[in-house]
Amino acid sequence: MGQLTGRSRPATVPDGEKFMLSRPLRWAIILIGAAIALNYIDRGAVSVAAPLIKDEFGLTNERYGVIVSSFYWSYVPALALAGWLADRMSVRVLMALGVGTWALATIGMGFVSAAGGVTFLIMLRLLMGLGEGVAFPCGSKLIARVPEGARGLANISLSGGLAVGPLIGTLGGGVIMKLWGWQEMFIIFGLITLVWLLPWWLARAGIEEGEGKTTPTTEAATPLAAVLRQPGFWATTLLHLAATFPLYFIVGWLPLWLVKARGFSIIDMSLLTSVFYVAQIAGGTLSAWAIDRAIRAGGDGSVWRRRMLFGSVAACVTGLLLLPDIQGWLPLIGLIAVTGFGYGPVPNLLFVIGQTMAGPASAGRWVGVQTSLGNLSGVIGPVMTGIIVDAAGYRPAFIVTAAIVGAGTIIFGLVVRRIEPVRWA
Repeated sequence: MGQLTGRSRPATVPDGEKFMLSRPLRWAIILIGAAIALNYIDRGAVSVAAPLIKDEFGLTNERYGVIVSSFYWSYVPALALAGWLADRMSVRVLMALGVGTWALATIGMGFVSAAGGVTFLIMLRLLMGLGEGVAFPCGSKLIARVPEGARGLANISLSGGLAVGPLIGTLGGGVIMKLWGWQEMFIIFGLITLVWLLPWWLARAGIEEGEGKTTPTTEAATPLAAVLRQPGFWATTLLHLAATFPLYFIVGWLPLWLVKARGFSIIDMSLLTSVFYVAQIAGGTLSAWAIDRAIRAGGDGSVWRRRMLFGSVAACVTGLLLLPDIQGWLPLIGLIAVTGFGYGPVPNLLFVIGQTMAGPASAGRWVGVQTSLGNLSGVIGPVMTGIIVDAAGYRPAFIVTAAIVGAGTIIFGLVVRRIEPVRWA
């Protein structure tokens, strides 16, 4: 069984690792970030259109939750499969296949009508989940070779996309729906995603550098069975499950809460929801910069990352508990911003933790299975939230979400005392 290394002192970073990445690799990572943003624009579009779709299709909250959840029925196994494939085949090809699949599914959503029924919506959501499953394993495969002192900011391409995508989707989607309609929104978003394939296919040099094809190495990927025997893997996966729950709650239910429970218009809802994503981007970027800077100065990366995780989750939980009862426009904006800023560092840390503990050769499969099981919150959460909202209203749903992310973080902290590479036997 693998063991953690370096327990007695912080790891130091060689001077040569403090400098910028090569231009081709940097461009490949930027493209990964753009793909993640498109990923969340396309998958989150159904939530932006939720007030209109619910009325047009006559959906209950529970039925709407099933439609949101259906994406994850295929997305969860696709993540694990993509993680395994990313360690075995060209990331360039795998990513292109996935993006093309989910783009076409998004376009197809624009041709769904009430006459076509909920079944067609669910089928397209399943296809979309299958395609989108490639993004995070492929991105982690490239970023795992980034030097320790630059890995946090490099992972902003992944975690930043989690916020940039919903931000653009919420604002842009609101405008498109106002001008044309929700079907047109899906078609436009899908076509934009297809355009991404061209620069990605031309970025071969940077992609192959991230895969390690340009650097001779004797390091082999660890068998998946060995990864699954690691207590640290399961603690990180549980953290991923708990910590993605609030994101899917915000993406899937904040727009509905603002419109149905608080009475805001579609445009006002778009603006208020965007506050969360702007704050999330700010919190994630600032925390990644601070941690990378501390590591380059000789700080202990494990200590900095653990402290940032606990502090961020505490701020997010506080915001979730207070939001249902907040009154007034300005206090509401402020509390949404605090919640988003607190949540901001969390997605970034999830990927950094997995990449760091797995090592470059095994990052694809570790992060693939971690995100696969972690995203079960996307399967369970929307339906569970719908049942809670139908039975007791929105306030208990906020409380349950806060309790889940808090409990998962505490368990992780008790099991994983240091965030550092596993020494594979």
